[in-house]
Amino acid sequence: MSILRIAASAQNHSTVDIPKQSRRHGVGWVSQPDQRGTIDILWGCFLVLFVCVWVVMHHNVPMKRETLRESATRKFRWVMLAICAPETLTLFAVMQWNSANISVREMHALEHNDWTTVHAFYANSGGFVLHTEDCPPFPINSKSIHYLCSKGWIEAPTISREDIWDRSKADLFAKGFAVFQTGWILVQCIGRGAQKLAITPLELFTIAFILPTIATAFFWANKPQNVAETTVIRPKWLIADVLIEAGEAAKQPYIDTPMDFVEKPPWEGWKRRPSLLHFGGLERRPLARIPNDYSPPPPTGKEATFIWLISIVHAGIHLIGWNFDFPTQIEVLLWRVSSIVLVVIMLVGGAVPVISTRPWFDFSFNLLWIWVIDARKSTWIRRNLFNWVVNFAYLVYIIARVLIFVEMFMSFRSLPENAYADVSWSAFLPHLS
Repeated sequence: MSILRIAASAQNHSTVDIPKQSRRHGVGWVSQPDQRGTIDILWGCFLVLFVCVWVVMHHNVPMKRETLRESATRKFRWVMLAICAPETLTLFAVMQWNSANISVREMHALEHNDWTTVHAFYANSGGFVLHTEDCPPFPINSKSIHYLCSKGWIEAPTISREDIWDRSKADLFAKGFAVFQTGWILVQCIGRGAQKLAITPLELFTIAFILPTIATAFFWANKPQNVAETTVIRPKWLIADVLIEAGEAAKQPYIDTPMDFVEKPPWEGWKRRPSLLHFGGLERRPLARIPNDYSPPPPTGKEATFIWLISIVHAGIHLIGWNFDFPTQIEVLLWRVSSIVLVVIMLVGGAVPVISTRPWFDFSFNLLWIWVIDARKSTWIRRNLFNWVVNFAYLVYIIARVLIFVEMFMSFRSLPENAYADVSWSAFLPHLS
């Protein structure tokens, strides 16, 4: 939090009033022959955002014969999510991390001690594909692997952790570069704060982006990145044999794959919104790939609380711009109101997923308009109360986010003059007399 206090002090002009236009001498586009210019600021922030997103994104295994357009569209959606709502990406990373650790404990209980979190992440990404004679091939996650092993249908996969990691496209150079760029922009902002030099709204946004991105990178550290090659399991038995032996548990028609009777119960009532079941190239049944947002089981109380705190801090960083010099007083108000809205939404709306993990919670609501859960006791209040609260929170959050984005770039038409002054690093060196 010392970073935040230093950065805030750089913008504190000894008054909390809205800056008056008569007090400032704003400048627009600045070239960079002798000092940092507009391009330097834009390039530095965009480079951090791009490299961090490139490094942190760990997509699930794509389906075979996926077209370039389908792949690019899917990845673009997730890139936009990572930039616009990085705490949401952290939520998925935490849930997948939890699922991977549960899988390791379950497999070790069967004495399959070579099973690691890398195997579990690989399985939950769609790395293992079951291909029987009576059914098109489909991916099976770690729950299905455990079930089939425990029932004697298959042996534990023999692929090693190293072989899986060899299929990963994790780039150590890119990760190192991301760490360097992230560290540099943090150091630069600390230096600017210490020397009372202005920090731009775009730089503040980038700093806010870094916190949840670091958390996401931590929880996905053992997830193979952008693997394209699957491990196919070809048993001699039929999938019908498995369903028959399962009996009553498998009597319902499946929604995604024939192994739904194993993979769906851990979701504890959560389900994908029916209108999105076939969205994003998921028309085929059984599914040809596991979507990136399939993250069983739902977050525990500790995980939901962690994401809640990350979200609050991420939103709160925008409040550092309370006394930033914007071109007009209206823009100052828009930034302040939007920042307050983000914090309040995270404080109040973010608490709903946390309390939803309690056993007594019995209300319908949705997560990110994608995942829904229905109340066990269907009354009007239970069906609508939290749904309305959450939907309203999502809508207001999006509006505030859009205003923040607009202000970030509109501010470049008239920034304080010292926003373009370079940090005098030599001033931090001890002077010898």
